[in-house]
Amino acid sequence: MKKLLFLSLLLISNIAFSQSRMITGTVVDGSQNAPIPGVSVKVKGITKGTITDLGGNFSLLLEPSETELVFTFIGYKDKTVYIGTQTSVNVRLDEDVEQLDEVVVVGYQVQKKSVVTGAIASVKSEDITQVPVQNAAQSLQGKTPGVLVTPVSGQPGAGIDIRVRGTGSNGDNTPLYVVDGIQIDNINFLNPSDIESIEVLKDAASSAIYGSRGANGVVLVTTKKGKEGVTSVSYDGYYGVQEAWRNVPVMNAQQYMAFHNEGAENGGALMPFTENDILNNTVDTDWQGEIFEPAPIQSHNLQFSGGTGKSSFMTSIGYFGQQGIVAPEKSKFERFTVRLNASHKLSEYFKMGTNMSFVREESQGINENNQFGSVLQNALLHDPLTPVLESDPAKIEEYENMDILPVKNSNGDFYGISDRSLREIVNPLARIENTYGNNKNNKFIGNMFLELTPGIEGLSIKTDLGVDVGNWYGRSYSPEAFFNNVTYADVSRVNQNHGTYTTLQWENVISYAKKINDHKLSILVGNTVRTWESEDNNAARTGLQINGWEYAWVNNGTADRTQGTSGGMAKHGLVSYFGKASYDYKEKYLLSVIARYDGSSRFGADNKFGFFPSVQAGWILSQENFLMYNETVNFLKLRASWGRVGNERIGDFGYLELFDQTPWYSYGSSENQSLNPGFGITRMPNPGLKWETAEEINLGIDAGFFNDHITASLDLYSRERKDLLGTKPVPAFTGVGGPIFNLGTVSNKGVEVALTYSKRSGELTFDITGNFAYNDNKMVEVANEDGRFSGPSMHSGEGQLMIQEGHAMPFYFGWKTDGILQNQAEADAYNEQFNKDNNDKAVPGDIRFVDLNGDNVIDNDDRTDIGSPVHSWMYGLNIRMEYKGFDFAMFWQGQAGGKLINGNQRIDLTKSQNYPTRYLDRWTGENSTNSFPIFSYEDNNRNFIRLNDMVHVEDASYLRLRNIQLGYTLPQHITTAIGMNKLRVYASANNLLTFTQYSGMDPEVGHGGIWTGYDYGSYPQAKSYLLGLNISF
Repeated sequence: MKKLLFLSLLLISNIAFSQSRMITGTVVDGSQNAPIPGVSVKVKGITKGTITDLGGNFSLLLEPSETELVFTFIGYKDKTVYIGTQTSVNVRLDEDVEQLDEVVVVGYQVQKKSVVTGAIASVKSEDITQVPVQNAAQSLQGKTPGVLVTPVSGQPGAGIDIRVRGTGSNGDNTPLYVVDGIQIDNINFLNPSDIESIEVLKDAASSAIYGSRGANGVVLVTTKKGKEGVTSVSYDGYYGVQEAWRNVPVMNAQQYMAFHNEGAENGGALMPFTENDILNNTVDTDWQGEIFEPAPIQSHNLQFSGGTGKSSFMTSIGYFGQQGIVAPEKSKFERFTVRLNASHKLSEYFKMGTNMSFVREESQGINENNQFGSVLQNALLHDPLTPVLESDPAKIEEYENMDILPVKNSNGDFYGISDRSLREIVNPLARIENTYGNNKNNKFIGNMFLELTPGIEGLSIKTDLGVDVGNWYGRSYSPEAFFNNVTYADVSRVNQNHGTYTTLQWENVISYAKKINDHKLSILVGNTVRTWESEDNNAARTGLQINGWEYAWVNNGTADRTQGTSGGMAKHGLVSYFGKASYDYKEKYLLSVIARYDGSSRFGADNKFGFFPSVQAGWILSQENFLMYNETVNFLKLRASWGRVGNERIGDFGYLELFDQTPWYSYGSSENQSLNPGFGITRMPNPGLKWETAEEINLGIDAGFFNDHITASLDLYSRERKDLLGTKPVPAFTGVGGPIFNLGTVSNKGVEVALTYSKRSGELTFDITGNFAYNDNKMVEVANEDGRFSGPSMHSGEGQLMIQEGHAMPFYFGWKTDGILQNQAEADAYNEQFNKDNNDKAVPGDIRFVDLNGDNVIDNDDRTDIGSPVHSWMYGLNIRMEYKGFDFAMFWQGQAGGKLINGNQRIDLTKSQNYPTRYLDRWTGENSTNSFPIFSYEDNNRNFIRLNDMVHVEDASYLRLRNIQLGYTLPQHITTAIGMNKLRVYASANNLLTFTQYSGMDPEVGHGGIWTGYDYGSYPQAKSYLLGLNISF
């Protein structure tokens, strides 16, 4: 019986085996006979399939009825192979020349890259996700020549400042962002894993299709879509740990006491520390070591995509979380994203679709990069003699009996209070403990489109309705707290704010393309109507009846204490008409013309509309007979363009006078006055206000060598921005603000170079991409009597940022120096020439300031340009290799030419603050140094008060190893056996190395905007170590 059962099972298994079979094979390149990894191998008519491994090999279990296989791979022609009952097959795929010609988005259209005539940089999905980034904008850093990308801060959730081809405006320099056709203000909210490509329209001719919104360049983002007949599920994510990439070397306790004794002695003051103080001191607090902590960072993304013959979809869910390296529990950011992109062919002529995304962000932050409360500046300047927590029983008893209690930690211990540090320089741990606040943002962006292709070849009509709506909410709380005798809060305070905005966009586009023999003509016309509206409400109360973050709401404030409310509403609209005509002959001679006509509610009746044209031309020399068969140069194109674009980014109704409520109206005689609330003019009108415009000429060359193993691109440009929009200063006695007016002209000229080299040898693939750019920024004209405008003051008003004709915009306005007075004879000669009538005489060790105007007096009239915060050079280098499943990538990025004011030295705290150890290289005697002047409590020569190029302004150039990564992809036969298409694991490190001469925490961090370039304790970028996983099914 057992034998019979065994034979029956054997027979059944043989029958089952005979009904299916395993087919194996290899796919190779038709011209080079090299194996092609990643080829899709599917059974015709169904989704069953696999992909080839690194050796081009595949295996697939087939049923008897499955007799045809379809082989597909990007850059090659699809191939269907009848296999019948074969068990092995070898396939050769031929290159698809049309498909190999990469396409780029150019504004309302896609074009083959080979026929593009403008200056357009493109970053594809694989480049975006190669380097783990916090937001989409960071993925452009170092990869697009001429596009300067700088984090506003290293704090989690901080924004990104992007400038295309230099600083072009004294106002908003942010480019226009367009996501799947919807015009928005930033792309920080986007999930980088959702992006298919990013194109940057850099020249005015390319941006002219967006008219008045294209003056700062245009960033076009295309998100991923589903593919017909391909269903896939994928996950990509990483988890890592962050840490500070450097600590600024500052003086320890012994150095601090000796340094201040020296300063007091040089200034004729009593030395603050005795020899016993120095020898017997037991406290030496490393404040940076106390505030910096390891912190987690993570990202997780799940994506589903697929489609049928008529429909396709892509949906994704994403999460990103980051805690800060300073106070991780109070400096953190989370982003949740959901996306759905779908399209459906309703009939032969109609297609409809949608692209929509919902984003929720939550963040908390600490005070940074300002002179009044920056945690990081406190850590740099606070004396090292103060303990983190107070342990002296006498002081603890004193603190317990104070009217306003000092700050305690969660265990009820008092934070240490300095006997020396003054004003806002307080215990940074106490500052962190006393920080409470959060912000929440919700955003929905989406569109729905209907496209008609009415049976006329080349004709398409599309209407698109888009919406961008959001709301934000914030709450902050400051409890009663004592930090020192100057800095304290004798009353608690809570702030709450809330706002909403709505943007509606309706766009209609008709396009037509026709090819007759060797002539190809395409025409596009369209119009856009866009409205934007926002409102906000803010409330504040003090004297909370119950203290604590959980009770910090405005309705808990004391009625008789200070309170305030405010709110407002703003709205504007834009209507546009645009057109584009392109012609090419044999894809050899190229011509394109664009025109756009915009009307904005932000200008008066006489200047409401603006006209923005452009023209582009190209010549593909490699199509000419004299180059067509050249074995070295396989592609060569010359480009030239001119365009005009505009800017209307000012406040709403800038041409009108503004009225607002004010409590300062005086009634009655001078002996019997009373102040009463009322309404008054707060801004003067300017009915002649007109568009800010930019005109640009661009010349370019694109080339490919040795069958595109080497490619190169060169662009030269000259852009002039006219009628800059800004506020005109008026005398203070007018009592009102100046009008918005057209204040001047700025020029940007530069060169951009991009080079790539790619090589494949057997199973080794090697790619290297490099780029660099140079920009010369200069203010050509300032419509003011003295030809300049002042920016924010710093260093007691004796230095500031400035805009002036003939200089970069902006620049530091301060004093040049010529070394240090090394001995008494030099000091006497200096005083005889420059301080004859001044009792404040220079002494040996003081700075020799340059008498720029030659009047033998060192004063404010000797201030000049001592550097600009704007970098003139930028560069990037990306190296990638793949071999037998292993992949390695290394990405370097840097900037050069810009300066930073290291503001972490307070002139009003000379006698108390700590100093960086670089100040130990100060003058101590004749010929001791020319690096830093003498340290003295009596700074009669104003060495540290005058903003100068020796002490304050530093070179902020840097080169940073932005990312290094090593990954491994499992062989195809293993992933197929476990039901996967791909499984890759990797280890990655960000900001591992940084080379810079800047002595502060980070050379890369600034305020953003036009008035930038000063470091008052900026939150630095973090160094991070990550482990990641990519899976697809």
